[in-house]
Amino acid sequence: MQSVPLFPLRPLGLGEILGAAVRIYRLRTRAVLGVSAAVYGVAFVLITLSTGAGMIPMIGDMQAAMQDPTGSSEVPFTGTVGDIVLTVVTSVITGLVTMVATALVTVPLTRLALGEATGTPLPTSEMWATMRRRGLPALGVSLLIALMSTILFTVPFALGLAPILIVQEPGWLTILPILLGTVVGLLAMLWLWARTVLAIPALALEETGVLGAIRRGFALTRGRRLWRVLGIAVLLYVLYMVVLYTVSGVFSMVAGIAYFAILLVSAWEAVVLGVALLTILSMLGTYLATFLLAPFLSAGYTALYADVRMRDEAWDVELTRRARDAWAADEAR
Repeated sequence: MQSVPLFPLRPLGLGEILGAAVRIYRLRTRAVLGVSAAVYGVAFVLITLSTGAGMIPMIGDMQAAMQDPTGSSEVPFTGTVGDIVLTVVTSVITGLVTMVATALVTVPLTRLALGEATGTPLPTSEMWATMRRRGLPALGVSLLIALMSTILFTVPFALGLAPILIVQEPGWLTILPILLGTVVGLLAMLWLWARTVLAIPALALEETGVLGAIRRGFALTRGRRLWRVLGIAVLLYVLYMVVLYTVSGVFSMVAGIAYFAILLVSAWEAVVLGVALLTILSMLGTYLATFLLAPFLSAGYTALYADVRMRDEAWDVELTRRARDAWAADEAR
């Protein structure tokens, strides 16, 4: 018996792409959420430990201020530098762990989504095999894109910063270049994101390498194709972020209430316990929202990738052949 595919094997409309992003939950609920929960679970344990370690100096300062309100509030310069370094290191660790987890999850979910569209479901064991085989190249793609984004933002921002560094006096002639440099840098990052948003799907489905995936991302968004890809990709990401912040915001609100309740009950002495509970509950909310929504984004980008190729490369012919072969095999059983 043929099941309803994730998306039709023809050029897709916006509603069909959004529908595919939602329908993936009905077709393979346990598979997509299981892989996502496992990978992001490990990632968020590491992130929570890193965040907690980064908050130790702040907790110590707060505890000292509570115990001795009349004490000196001056912070030594070495302490300030140490706090800044610790914050930067924590942020870098968080960013890298998140990038690794996202790359590992996106590759198998992309393969699974296409399989559900062509009637060739990807077994759960094959999802893990795909992650092991293509996870490292996917991480390489993510790191290369992040490096290029940093360069594209830093260069115009640094040029905009040059006048105030030379003149050493704030004014319209020195502040305006900073604003322009920032805007140009952000637009350049958005342009690069739009040109490479299909790179990971290309890596997962075309078995190409890191540089090959980047080149395919640029090829698939060449010319006027860019604007359609940009619009749909931004819409998918905005929907993803709205739901993510809504879910995680509920946990953050509960965490804040619990934090202040602990401080009030303990007469403002259980700062460490309050901060620990605040951090854990906030991270738990972010974790739940992230792993629940990862299939939405992966399936949406896979459908967008397929749509671009079906429109411009007649990929629907090959996909239809795959689907017919799968249906014939099912009928023969």
